[in-house]
Amino acid sequence: MQVAEVILPLPLDKLFHYAIPADMVGSVCPGVRILVQFGARKEYAAIVTRVLEAPDETELKYLISVLDEHPVVLEHQLLQWSWMASYYMAPVGDVMNAALPPGLKLSSQSIVVLDPEVVPDESSMSDALFRLYDALRNHPKLTLDEVREFCQVKQPMPLVQKALEEGWALLEEELKKVARAKRRKLVRLSPESLANLDGAFEASKRSTAQTEALLALVAHCGSENNFQDKRGFQKKQNITSAALLALIKKGIIEEVEEIDGTTAASAPMTEITLSAPQLEALTSIQKGFEAKKPVVLHGVTASGKTELYITLIKEAFTKHKRVLYLLPEIALTTQLISRLRIHFTVAVSHSKFSPAERLAAWREALTNDGPLLVLGARSAVFMPLPDLGLIIVDEEHESSFKQYEPSPRYNARDTAVWMSNSRDCPVVLGSATPSLESMFNARQGRYELAQLHKRFHTAPLPELEVVDMLGAKQRREVQGNFSIELVDAMRHTLSKGESVILFQNRRGFSTFQQCQTCGHIEGCTRCDISLTFHKGPQKLKCHYCGYTVPPVMKCSSCGGESVLHKGFGTEQIAEEAAALFPNASVKRMDLDTTRGKHAFGDLIRAVENGEVDILVGTQMVTKGLDFDRVGLVGIMSADNLLSYPDFRANERAFQLIEQVAGRTGRRTSKGKVVIQAMKPRHSIIQLALNHDFSGMQAKELTIRQEYQYPPFVRLITITLKHRDQKLLQRAAGEFARSLRSKIGDRFLGPEFAPIARLKNLYQMQIIVKVDKGNIGAKVRERIKKSHQEVLLTPDFNRVKVVFDVDPNA
Repeated sequence: MQVAEVILPLPLDKLFHYAIPADMVGSVCPGVRILVQFGARKEYAAIVTRVLEAPDETELKYLISVLDEHPVVLEHQLLQWSWMASYYMAPVGDVMNAALPPGLKLSSQSIVVLDPEVVPDESSMSDALFRLYDALRNHPKLTLDEVREFCQVKQPMPLVQKALEEGWALLEEELKKVARAKRRKLVRLSPESLANLDGAFEASKRSTAQTEALLALVAHCGSENNFQDKRGFQKKQNITSAALLALIKKGIIEEVEEIDGTTAASAPMTEITLSAPQLEALTSIQKGFEAKKPVVLHGVTASGKTELYITLIKEAFTKHKRVLYLLPEIALTTQLISRLRIHFTVAVSHSKFSPAERLAAWREALTNDGPLLVLGARSAVFMPLPDLGLIIVDEEHESSFKQYEPSPRYNARDTAVWMSNSRDCPVVLGSATPSLESMFNARQGRYELAQLHKRFHTAPLPELEVVDMLGAKQRREVQGNFSIELVDAMRHTLSKGESVILFQNRRGFSTFQQCQTCGHIEGCTRCDISLTFHKGPQKLKCHYCGYTVPPVMKCSSCGGESVLHKGFGTEQIAEEAAALFPNASVKRMDLDTTRGKHAFGDLIRAVENGEVDILVGTQMVTKGLDFDRVGLVGIMSADNLLSYPDFRANERAFQLIEQVAGRTGRRTSKGKVVIQAMKPRHSIIQLALNHDFSGMQAKELTIRQEYQYPPFVRLITITLKHRDQKLLQRAAGEFARSLRSKIGDRFLGPEFAPIARLKNLYQMQIIVKVDKGNIGAKVRERIKKSHQEVLLTPDFNRVKVVFDVDPNA
């Protein structure tokens, strides 16, 4: 008897086995989905990992049906899932759920609905598929059992799967999570017209409308020939569709269709010329590739790392290989894709795509046998990529590569390094401020180091000035939250026609409301955290659980009426900047202003087109954005960056200051950075003033070695959660005793977490320090054994346990 070993999409830390009926032998293989019954009545689409032989008398449930003709998950992906489940101490079912696009995850609990934005072609439907479509038109929701009844089929899952692939049906739980993607047309000059503008104008000179349209497009596309939104361009410049259509037919303009940044047209492989420092760095990178080592590319901001990436991608394409390009934020794809598609056709994969688009991207990656560049955030590590020839991890130091919730809590950068080793594929980790872990590995010889010390263009690194805000306030040399020095620098920059970026790592208007009589701070009722005031919607909001209340007029503790707003966020800074410079265009870039589908991209384009004079933002403005006109960056409160209860706080503060400073002076003029701080003599601020990355690295590594923190050890954070504080403390104490008997005193705690209560659950933490090497796997197994012995017993089995390997990495 043949048996299928499968992964179920459930948080269970084991594999399951189902007998294969005789008529299905040969159609079941690793990577296909099969329909199985689990429990009394529930059915799931499971992934086959192996096909085994078992004695005929073995008692097993039979699988119900095979859902795929060919594998939808490749062998290398199954190996990756297994490694991630083991290393990150996560159920393999959680890894499967994180990896698969929604359209491949079916269960008997799914609710099927129509997508209101898609009208299918009824004439091409089979009889069963038309019955499903007709049933959904008359019933807003259908369970799979109802689909079985309405469509008169024994197995409804293959039918629903077909509707999902065609895009006119959705699963209800996914519809709530994912916004529908929009298609739009983009235009720019064709490469031939860009190379011969005189010829382009000659070809259009007989039509005034065409000439005016061409002039406007040349002005808007700029020297990099960036794509422009066709509809917006026509409306803004009052250009007729006929004029643009004529230019497109003549080949003067090229038009492409974009679906959330994925361009459907091919792009020419344009040539780029590397500078001498870039060629030297390229030699170091190739040396690392030959030695089969990961390569750390340490290049100062605006040093031309992207040009090196493009060169490496072209080399991989000549070998008919695929390339994975990882970015820390989905938002960064908006700007980078316009640069990359000058050279390549770029496929983009991220979680904001609709279910149908994510499924289509997955199937395209499976079936496309040509060179392919996949650009995405951390979830792109799960894409099926046969013939992988290169992995690029840009801004590799960013904490956004770490998945926090839900499980698996993986790090995409470290997963990429594992993929490089397991698939014999080179990987480049690039950053202006690499993580200390990566630089330590380079110093130890495990990674190869390539460096770019100079900017690509003639502009030098920006000038940094620090302002003592404590002294300035005592001298009354402040205007709101702005020092006189920053206001003067802003006035000078704006007068030159350049723009300003103001960085404040807090959104909202004020960070808390405090009573001046008793000192009480208004806090969240569910979390041990203060509420942030948002002036626009007039609400106090918890940024952890979403709890909101109207602003208080009287203190909820003593009833006093002297309640003031303290601290400041991006909303307050933007309001003050607009008051100081009423003729300037002020925009915010934070989570509150970029929630819309294209909000981030539209804001980026506005900045690039010179429509924004002052941009106020959170960490979003620090992450690899490339603006020509920025002459000044103001860091509103550097002290906030240094006050986190985290051993990485100094490293992160230095990285943020360097990264945000790198947004200025990126072409020819020397930019300026004004840093406002209450403690201007802090060692990290002084090191940042001199762009002294090596000094920061040496200082932090000395401290971490003394106190045994990464990169000298690995950390595993174990968080226990429960509503009952006393029960939680007892459970944590028992777990710690069991742990001590198995691994000794290798851990800290248990102690309450920095935020002791979150979403009405108290939290206690144990931090395990693990020596590098094979011992790590043994420690993880012993931790799991203590978990089974203590926290799965009747006394404590309601205590939730979260394992986080390499936390905050």
